[in-house]
Amino acid sequence: MTLQGFARKAWEAWEVPRDLLLRRYPDFVRGGALPRGQVPVFVFHSLEAETFRTKLEYLHGNGYVTLSALDYFEFLMGTRPVPDRAVVLTFDDGRASLWTVGAPLLRRFGMTGIVFLIPGRTVSRPGPLPPTMDEPRGVTPPAGDEGLLSWEQIEALSRSGVFEFQSHTHTHARVHVRPRVVGFVTPASRRGYAGLDVPLIHSEGRDLMGEEVAPGTPILASEPRMGEARRFYEDPAIRAAAVRAVADGGGDAFFAREDWPAILRGTVARRVPGRWETAAEKDAAIRRELVESRRVIEERTGRPVIHLCHPWHVAGPTARRIMREVGYRTAFAGKVPGVPVTMSGGDPYCIARIGEDYVELLPGEGRVALRDVLTKKWRRRMGPSR
Repeated sequence: MTLQGFARKAWEAWEVPRDLLLRRYPDFVRGGALPRGQVPVFVFHSLEAETFRTKLEYLHGNGYVTLSALDYFEFLMGTRPVPDRAVVLTFDDGRASLWTVGAPLLRRFGMTGIVFLIPGRTVSRPGPLPPTMDEPRGVTPPAGDEGLLSWEQIEALSRSGVFEFQSHTHTHARVHVRPRVVGFVTPASRRGYAGLDVPLIHSEGRDLMGEEVAPGTPILASEPRMGEARRFYEDPAIRAAAVRAVADGGGDAFFAREDWPAILRGTVARRVPGRWETAAEKDAAIRRELVESRRVIEERTGRPVIHLCHPWHVAGPTARRIMREVGYRTAFAGKVPGVPVTMSGGDPYCIARIGEDYVELLPGEGRVALRDVLTKKWRRRMGPSR
């Protein structure tokens, strides 16, 4: 591991103790009670069969129940009381393990979840639906490497009622915001979920995402599209020499060279020419992300989409204004300063969520100790990079 990589992982590992000291977690995380009227919202991404089963078994065995998006919304609005030990399970991105692992286990324990989809990155795969972990030929893919659900799977899951599908914006996009080169697209950065971190690359009148972007393409300083920064459109000519160097150097094999970063940096001028988008262009782009996501999911599932989760939990004033204008009634976030758990009457456009690691810290028989959770998180984050 490089020194830079170690420093980044060490900072990430310190995040939890820091936030505990700042009281950004609910009291139950530190061994306290779950007061009546508190409804924790948990966030999951990829699912692994044994760990997800253990969490659901813990919830079920201790009398916890899951709320639908409508139940939770009405609780926030103060129009519906909720049972004691109510929780909300949310799942970001719409990863394929929701089909192989999530749905079978949720059915087994009589629970439901809310999935925030990225319709602009979701594809159709006609033909027989893939097996699940409950089927004889079922295969559970490794967590974090299983791709996204297909539209056919989403439609089947929506009909089953085990999951409901809401918006994670249309493309889960990052955009360039400064004319400063910070890296280059590599084969690894184009694949799987790493592709979500590649900023949109504008080429010939359209935006390219993930695997569409040529290896060697310069990456500039970027921020989430839902943030307030204006997008910087670099001159496409700056990419030509770097992309050509990769192609001439053997394609993917080029990145086996130790000096590949220096070679690519030598192809890019110190000053990156281009232009910033106008305020009107930014407004229109954010509006498309929110409107198109809602339209496509509703068209595919036949159900209303009024709940939103901003990618990277980032939303600037423009995004917050537009999401109200186009009809979203809630927006789910991550940790919210000063709001460990969003209560009835709280801000529905900034709903606090906590990570899946803390499910078994809820009060109940077999409750896990916080130190054990922190130890696992430290080992996972400080372990070797994959």
